[in-house]
Amino acid sequence: MSQVRKTEKKIAISTTSDLIAADYKIAVFDGEEISLEASDNAEAILAAMFATDEEYLYAMAHVDGELQRVGWVRFIYGNNGFDVINDCTTNLEGALTDTLALAERLELQHRKE
Repeated sequence: MSQVRKTEKKIAISTTSDLIAADYKIAVFDGEEISLEASDNAEAILAAMFATDEEYLYAMAHVDGELQRVGWVRFIYGNNGFDVINDCTTNLEGALTDTLALAERLELQHRKE
């Protein structure tokens, strides 16, 4: 496994953990279809990821008694690794504080190499 892919996986694991800890369920959208319906099973989420060049993790939460998409994180693979999170909805930034800090540390480490 390349260093880029290892870095991307670290960030994916952190993202998944952060969102689940914030009581979100996660659906994986591969650009064409939902490859995993809303789940809080980190292993299943990670197994559904990395199937295409870019994916969205949809953060799902109960709103008025129904599970609804309330935010997303966009992953684009194959660049530097630390930049795998291309964008996210601002309402998830608080839940992703640790992940965003990890990505920043990994970027600084990459720039020193």
